[in-house]
Amino acid sequence: MRFYPTFYFKIASIFIILFLFSSCESDKKFIVSDALFYTDSKPESAIDSIGFLFRKHVIVVTGKEANQLYVYNAMDGELQKTINRDNTYPNGVTIVNDELVLVTERDMRHVAVFNASMDFLGTFGSDVLRQPYGITNYKQEDGSYKIFVTDSYDYNQPHQDRIISWELQHDGDKFSVSEHSVFGEYTLYQVESIMVDSHYRRLLVADEMEEHYKIAVLDLDTGEHINSTLEDFSFTEDPEGIALVSTGDNTGYWICTEQSKDNNRFHLFDRESLEYIDSLYLEDINYTDGIATAYMHSNWYLYASDNDHRVGAFLLPEIN
Repeated sequence: MRFYPTFYFKIASIFIILFLFSSCESDKKFIVSDALFYTDSKPESAIDSIGFLFRKHVIVVTGKEANQLYVYNAMDGELQKTINRDNTYPNGVTIVNDELVLVTERDMRHVAVFNASMDFLGTFGSDVLRQPYGITNYKQEDGSYKIFVTDSYDYNQPHQDRIISWELQHDGDKFSVSEHSVFGEYTLYQVESIMVDSHYRRLLVADEMEEHYKIAVLDLDTGEHINSTLEDFSFTEDPEGIALVSTGDNTGYWICTEQSKDNNRFHLFDRESLEYIDSLYLEDINYTDGIATAYMHSNWYLYASDNDHRVGAFLLPEIN
């Protein structure tokens, strides 16, 4: 048999090129760059969760270890106000009707309530909460809101009372809450982030125990567990912040954070079907806890905590 070195060299070259091309494709990253801003670093603060006040165009950010809340301009990241919350360990934050700011304060085992100017109005939940972390809400009718708080007491143990809820009524700076109730009976282990979609009647909650990494989906009316492709998604790192991009025709997508020091990703899931869409990275953002989305000037923005010490803001690309 005759040997043709040139022929075999060409074949080998083609295989090498194909291999390198496929490797590059598999390692391809969807990186969102050109940050709108990064806030100044607060290295000892343990930055965690983020809420957005639309009319004031500010974000409210919790600093757990510093026992502080920070108010930043939502367009340029300039610090506008610092609120001291001594010995409280402020963690989760949610905005009620753009008028109230609710913050879970873990070490005081309650929810602190502020108005949009960040004046302190009072607390609730100390009679039942043991280790509150995440918080979310939705409007039921004018002046009436449903509040959900994740209670991560007895860490990493199975419990069916991880989500506590209240009815909150408010008129201006005056508010009141109903007796608490346990939402659903679904077993969860280590809970923090929680987010509601009132249109599709769903509640999403992150379970951060390594053996049970997932985003659980619960029926907003019954508390029953909903099997979904989102919950089947395989998280190899800690599932953390959850946020919703909601368009006017009730479409959009969920953003679910996979927290990592070296592979920090943001997974996108269709709002209605909960099918996986894509994953993206944010430039110079790692080890993300809380995230928030905001609609301003006809664009959607994503705010994400970075390595416990600052927040980055990015214009979200169009997602088909």
